[in-house]
Amino acid sequence: MKHIRAQLRSVGGALSGALLLTAACAAPPPPAPAPATQPAAPAPATAVATLAPQATQSPAPATRVVVLENFLADIVQNVAGDRLIVKPLIPPGVDPHGYQPTPGDVAAVVDSDLLIVNGADLTPGLEDLLKSAGGERVVVEASAGLTSREAREGEEAVLSPEERAEAFCVQAPDHAHMDAVAAVADIAAAPLLGEAHAHEHDKHDKEAAAEHEHSLERFEVTLPAQGATFGGFVRLEVAEAGDYLLALPQGQFAMTPAGQSEPVEVEETFAVDCVGLKQAAQMELQAGEYVLALSEWPQAEAFVVFGPAGAHHHHDHGDPHFWLDPNLVVKYVENTRDALSKADPAGAAVYAANAEAYIARLKELDAWIAEQVAQIPPDQRKLVTNHESFGYFADRYGFEVIGTVVPNVSPMAQPSAQQLARLADRVKQAGVKAIFLETGSNAKLAEQLAAETGIRVVTELYSHSTTEPGGPASTYLDMMRYNTRAIVEALKP
Repeated sequence: MKHIRAQLRSVGGALSGALLLTAACAAPPPPAPAPATQPAAPAPATAVATLAPQATQSPAPATRVVVLENFLADIVQNVAGDRLIVKPLIPPGVDPHGYQPTPGDVAAVVDSDLLIVNGADLTPGLEDLLKSAGGERVVVEASAGLTSREAREGEEAVLSPEERAEAFCVQAPDHAHMDAVAAVADIAAAPLLGEAHAHEHDKHDKEAAAEHEHSLERFEVTLPAQGATFGGFVRLEVAEAGDYLLALPQGQFAMTPAGQSEPVEVEETFAVDCVGLKQAAQMELQAGEYVLALSEWPQAEAFVVFGPAGAHHHHDHGDPHFWLDPNLVVKYVENTRDALSKADPAGAAVYAANAEAYIARLKELDAWIAEQVAQIPPDQRKLVTNHESFGYFADRYGFEVIGTVVPNVSPMAQPSAQQLARLADRVKQAGVKAIFLETGSNAKLAEQLAAETGIRVVTELYSHSTTEPGGPASTYLDMMRYNTRAIVEALKP
């Protein structure tokens, strides 16, 4: 969530008594029976919180706490107790990675004083949500203070140059969607690639436009003469931070942030041979405008291909799935407790008592998971999952992540044929028993891998979302218990 960091206010200094947060207090307890000769005593003016009998709650006018992810909303509600009503935005069964805010979500955030999110770039739709909502509110990252794990040896899907080229050519477009833009010799007058194409978006629905924004695009450019060769300047606009690819059929390039003099460092280059392209380069870019300098072209007609590497959202802060280790959720609880207490100082004692009680339940959950996992011999604690999400769980309970069907922390990415073949080899060598899929996952690739390796597919892990009330994973604690049982049952002797 690096690209919206400037919009996030510090919990410590931004909250004030002016925030209108409401206590949805529990109904006052019935009065104690009075002697037969006396009338019943009137109900007390203030209600006592059921989770913290020693703390007296004072009423507040309206509930204005919104939480983005539904599993996180359950955690926050346990800290808020009966004092506040917490509104989750993402409904059960929806993966946060692919979340797109609805008009109702925007309206809820507009009315909120406090928005609590997982953080660590879990939800790419958050930036759009904040832009649409505007206004003033405090945004709290529940995972603030936690450090993203480093992938252990063998977990990272390192592509060979040939695999990189193949993956690139699958995405590379063979024609442009706009008329050629005329490059100029003056940086200040450089035209913006894609301006002509932007008008084409008006002819398509929003879903098609959104899909196009996350794909590689081909841009035609007419270059002015530079002595015996041709070259010039154009501009590119980057909507969100991440790794990007730029490919050329010939010539040279340099990408420089607008208003700066130092070009962006190229992280990797590799040869390609498709749709007329010969070379590609990968760079990490921040959101904003860039000046693209083209040089040493033998003719005026040029084109470039540009877009996000892998055509999916990238997590700028590493692996955001902290909540799959209940010990890390303790930090979520502490951050939530502090945020609610600063927003509603009168309820601080209630939030502190509730947080302490919930942390105790998290510790009990951790001990229970360790006890269940002990049924699996250490040399058989091997995980293959749909995408890179169970790393923290594996670290805590002694599992080895053999690989993932989708080699990325985002399930929106797509593996190459070579990656799947390499994963199949690793599965056979390691003696893996099962592939675990999360709810909403496309099982086609996993079933293909299972057929090739002779292992089973376990579906319906609730790793990113709770179920509806009454379902098998309607709370965060139930979600963790359900997943643990499914994993243990599949891997134990």
